[in-house]
Parts: sequence; structure tokens; C-alpha cells
Amino acid sequence: MQVRNKIRVVIADRDLFYLQKLKLCLERRGDMVVVGMADNGPAVFRMVQESTPDVLLMDVILGEKDGVWVLEQMKEQKKECVCIMISAIDSDTVVRRAVAMGADYYMAKPIQGDLLLERIRQLTEPIHPYGSKEKIWTAQREEIVPERQRVSALEAEISSLLSRMGVPASIKGYHFIRQAVMMAVEDAEVMIGITKGLYPDIARMYHTSASKVERAIRHAVESAWKKNGRQVYFEISGYHMIEKPTNGQFIAILAEYFRMRYGQSYQVVPYEKEMVKTENDLHREEKLLLFS
Repeated sequence: MQVRNKIRVVIADRDLFYLQKLKLCLERRGDMVVVGMADNGPAVFRMVQESTPDVLLMDVILGEKDGVWVLEQMKEQKKECVCIMISAIDSDTVVRRAVAMGADYYMAKPIQGDLLLERIRQLTEPIHPYGSKEKIWTAQREEIVPERQRVSALEAEISSLLSRMGVPASIKGYHFIRQAVMMAVEDAEVMIGITKGLYPDIARMYHTSASKVERAIRHAVESAWKKNGRQVYFEISGYHMIEKPTNGQFIAILAEYFRMRYGQSYQVVPYEKEMVKTENDLHREEKLLLFS
């Protein structure tokens, strides 16, 4: 495929090693080409001006100036391209700010390579009933944001609590715990037999194994217990624990806390609808979430 027929992408992240891995992921199927890489805001904006990419893929946190600053400059200068944010920061406030500044999609790290490629293809698809690219992006943002807001309130609360406990967003256990708590808030019965139920379910979502999910969550709980987790755990449970809680105890306490505190005010998407069993199911369900 000739370069002019490929999807042109600029990528930005503070981690240069991560940029190299991202470049390999994007170019592995031959229909995309990375035309620029940068680790700071001003450099990213210059690349967008000079190379006119189809897609800008960047983290929120960059050197010198952040990703939101880049979006602000692009909006001010009317530089248009598909903007996808990838970050370990997954708070509702940041998501809304990024979308308000022009981001078309937001993905929380760690990301699934195939899912990222599929999202890029969907967002750059030239044939669309709305006509122009500008209308396509506007329509997609209007569809994506409400879907995101259905779960963002609960996600933001869980993220905030985990951060208070000292669990870093950069580790996989952070994301696995958050998903587990959301599932348990939706359906308390998922806590029955978590080894044969909850862990495999999360593993399917993240394309990993149940044993890795269990180990990652255990590591995250240990990390919390060495920091501020013991105190926060006492605040939400009402009793002190000398020994570190098991994975099941930790998830159950957090889920009960949110269930009792907020009742049914959260509109949680049933997790069964998000499970992925085959590649065809993944493609069909993800396209439905994006364009329905």
C-alpha cells in the first residue's frame, strides 16, 4: 500500500520506549504509517502543523505542555484531525475536558492493541451519512460521551478511592480492581466463587489469564497496604484489619461501600455485555458501542 493511501498518525507520550512499541503496533498491518513522534506538547503541535496527520494519538501527560494544551492550540488554530487520547489518568473531569477541547475518543492504559487499531479505522472511515469529516467527528463525540458518562461517575469514584489508598494507576491491578468493583456493584453474586467467575471474566475483557488477574490484584492490594490503604480501608469498612485483606475481601468491601453509599444512583453497564469470546464478537460489540 502506498504511503499516500495509508492512515497518517502522529503519536506522543513521555515514555520513548512506549512510543516505539506503539509505532510497531500501528504499522504492523500495513494500512497506517507513523509520520511523527514526540514527548512534549509544543513538539506535538508543530508536527500536527507540518505533517497534517489523519490521526493524533497522545497521552494527557506530556513534557513541558500537556495533551489538553495541544488540543486547545489545535482548536484555536482550527487544525483538524482525529484526536485519540491514551492515558493512565481515567477521571471523569479529565475525560470531559479533553472531549470539550476536541478529543474524539479516550482510552485508559493499559490498552488493547487490536482495539486501538479498530477505533482508528472506525474514526477515519471516509464513508458516513453525515457527509463531511467535521460532521462525522462531531456526531461521534456526541455518541461516545453519553456512553462514557453512563459509567464514568462510578469509575471516577473508584479511581479516586484507589488513588487515596496509594494504588498507582500505572499497574494492571489498579484497572482490574476497578473493573471488579464495578461488576460487584452491579451484581453482588459475582463475589461467589471469584476464582472461577470474576477472575476469568476480567481476564477475557483484557485478553489475559485469570491467574495473572489474581496476581495483579494481589500486588495492588499489597501496594495499598504499604501506603495509605489500611487507613482508608478502616474508614470505609468501620473496623481495623491488622493483616492485609484477601483479594475477595478487598473487592467486596469496596463494592459494598459504593452500593450502600450511593444505592442505585449509578447507571452501570452490565458487565456481561462487555465480555469478549471471539474476534467477531469483539468487532461487532465494539462497533455497536461506538456508533449505536
